[in-house]
Amino acid sequence: MLELARESDWEAVNRLSVQIHDLHASWRPDIYYHTAEPYPKEKFLEDIQNRFVYVSKIEHTVAGYVILSMLQKGGPGTHQKKLLRLDCICVDQAIRGHGIGKAMVADVYALARAFGCCEVILGVYPENDKAVGFYQKCGFRIRTINMDAKV
Repeated sequence: MLELARESDWEAVNRLSVQIHDLHASWRPDIYYHTAEPYPKEKFLEDIQNRFVYVSKIEHTVAGYVILSMLQKGGPGTHQKKLLRLDCICVDQAIRGHGIGKAMVADVYALARAFGCCEVILGVYPENDKAVGFYQKCGFRIRTINMDAKV
């Protein structure tokens, strides 16, 4: 289902990224602001070059996308391991609930194995109940809780 994004996919991916970005801006206006271009074309092209952006298409139209990154973890007293981070996943809100996201996550797991990663990790805002439930249905579990304090 997932294929490496192409330069010609940028407009569709940016349009979908607005859907996600607007949610983040409503939850965390201290971090995010509304913008028509949350995924600048220059960054998109750089991410394509690094093989970090994949799209899912239905009848040649971008229905969703994922942005990935790789991490190497380990240090004193911990095992070295290679992780795939799911930085962003989006399915067009007009077609959610039809298994597209689940199929995309299955492809992310396959990419992780192909890249030699032992885990897929992600972050999600606790306000995003639907996403938390979706990720849990896909096999993710809450491993840590990040906290912050305004000073």
